Amino acid sequence: MSHIKNVLLIKPFYYGSHYDNRFLPTGLAYISEALSKADIQNKIIDMGLGYRRSELRKEIEEFDPQLIGISMMSFGFKHTYRMIDSIKYIYPHIPIVVGGPHLSTLRKEVLKGCQGTDYGVTLEGEDTIVELCRDNKAIESIKGLIFRNNKGNIIYNGDREFIKDLDQNGYPTYAKVELGKYIRFMNIVTSRGCPYDCIYCPVHLAIGRKLRTRSSKSVVNEIRHWYDRGYREFGIADDNFSLVRRRVWEICDEIESQGLEGLKISCGNGLRADTVDRSLLARMKDVGFSDIAFGVEAGNNKVLETLCKGEKIETIESAISDACDLGYRVTLFFLLGSPGETRADIEDSLRLATKYPVYDVRFYNLIPFPNTELYEWVKNNNYFRKDPVKFISEASHWVNDPIFETPELSISERRKLYKLANSKVKWHTFTVKKEAHLDDTQRLFHSIGVPNFLSPIMAKIYWTVWFRKIFVEPIKEIKIKIGNLHETFRYKTH
Repeated sequence: MSHIKNVLLIKPFYYGSHYDNRFLPTGLAYISEALSKADIQNKIIDMGLGYRRSELRKEIEEFDPQLIGISMMSFGFKHTYRMIDSIKYIYPHIPIVVGGPHLSTLRKEVLKGCQGTDYGVTLEGEDTIVELCRDNKAIESIKGLIFRNNKGNIIYNGDREFIKDLDQNGYPTYAKVELGKYIRFMNIVTSRGCPYDCIYCPVHLAIGRKLRTRSSKSVVNEIRHWYDRGYREFGIADDNFSLVRRRVWEICDEIESQGLEGLKISCGNGLRADTVDRSLLARMKDVGFSDIAFGVEAGNNKVLETLCKGEKIETIESAISDACDLGYRVTLFFLLGSPGETRADIEDSLRLATKYPVYDVRFYNLIPFPNTELYEWVKNNNYFRKDPVKFISEASHWVNDPIFETPELSISERRKLYKLANSKVKWHTFTVKKEAHLDDTQRLFHSIGVPNFLSPIMAKIYWTVWFRKIFVEPIKEIKIKIGNLHETFRYKTH
């Protein structure tokens, strides 16, 4: 392939997903930054911003790319495959390269299943895509690349060595996206890699097992970059942010030394409870960390051991207690339907979920992602109740539609427990959410013209249980259904 001078990067529209399209495409932004540093012109099109297929075609014709890159999640991959095939049908002369978690997990299977895909980039894609764009290396020598040879055979050149010094990558400036169309919230990636062996987790397939970290100076310089542009809300997108405690202390010290006040930093991806203690959580709170999630997964040590979580329930509970006591908005994640899990085990989870004043709790049906230990266990025991190849396109933690059953919990029992658990925790967390949002609700009523003396009264009524159950929750359900219908129409007219 001759030297490529311009690349169009596309983030698909994830029809029907819980994925929030208001957040910036961080992964593609890192690829864009690498291309720009190599003097390769590029542009990002985020289909989640409402673009139709006709508008995408217009962008392709105007930008005239020599390569199209698409980052893909597994959810909705069949829709993305159709998009890729349609692009290839209209523009057969433009090679298409795919990257992202779906490609890194399934690898050659992606090129087999999607004929419009010419190349695949596994794991970290920055160096691989730059080498692909240059014509100074034989295609067979580019590590991390999957391609079709002249005979139509699909070849993988083997894994590329992981980037050891993440500071050399810098951070994304989002120069190639429509920055003003996203919420003013900036996700920060401070590390890559996960050394743990949880049987259900596919993360190591996409980012590797070895933990690699950015320096505290690099992390806070990125926060500073956006702070100077008016941003105050940040999210840590790492899977193992607090694994190296000393580094978290250093980041906190650097935030303080740079005088970054008024920050609101969340760890929405979750922290491992065994990597934090009260003193570290207190220090993080001092410099602006406000929201923390913990991947609890189960309510007792029996199930945690089965999942190979590597944590004890006592440690998890201690971290939850400390975080709540320090004033964090705490979110807890639990799984339903783990191997050997019984209804009594789930009741243990519910007891823990409702024991502390946490901000949010979410129970999810367990998803056996391909190439994980859980997937092989479900497959070998013939527990799948959906096609083990196709289900991943529709698998969502947010939908009460279990993919497999176990001797302990049938599909119908799992559906009932999902509904029961999420209903109980919704009203358990109600008081905490009320306290967190009461003032904001009062200001909202005042901003739309409600007199000063009535605003606090109306805000209190809005946050009563009876008002929420009779009016707010039903309206939310209607809005979700209307939104889904709109998304369906928008996707079909793309």
